[in-house]
Amino acid sequence: MVRAHAATTVQADVDRWIDCINDPELRALDGYSRFAYLAGALAEFRTLVHHRLRPAPMALRFLLRMLYRPASTLTLDAARIGPGLFIQHGVGTIVSAEAIGSNCWINQQVTIGYDATGRPTIGDRVRIAAGAVVLGPITLHDGATVGANATVIHDVPAGVTVVAPLARPLGEVQPPPPGHDGR
Repeated sequence: MVRAHAATTVQADVDRWIDCINDPELRALDGYSRFAYLAGALAEFRTLVHHRLRPAPMALRFLLRMLYRPASTLTLDAARIGPGLFIQHGVGTIVSAEAIGSNCWINQQVTIGYDATGRPTIGDRVRIAAGAVVLGPITLHDGATVGANATVIHDVPAGVTVVAPLARPLGEVQPPPPGHDGR
């Protein structure tokens, strides 16, 4: 971490992950033990650490990739990711942003990426819920929240929450025939 000039940022990541997981037993551990637990148990955390190590020498990065494999279903691609990014259940998640601010939260099956004209910028303290899609050269400003399964193609102002429409029947719902038990 020191060779990649990432020690301070990774320490902030560790602290944030421990806060988000909110397990008293993890809180009781010392800093090294917290890092060791997160790096050993959570592939999403390892993926973030590998992103932080991009400035480190290639040989070191290769060795660490063999020892601590990143999540195979999580892609992180951003020029800058601020400290404290928390990725909860990063399965099927693709993050390709210009930049991501500090203390953001991203859930599973999220897509953040390009359209024909560019890719998003994510502010500080932004939360993106499961299944959300954020596309194009837009900005999710500080404190914005994107609800589950929302598709966002326009800027979201600071502190605003955007959500997807709720599921609804397409047509008139017909009652089941008499004597039908629903199976």
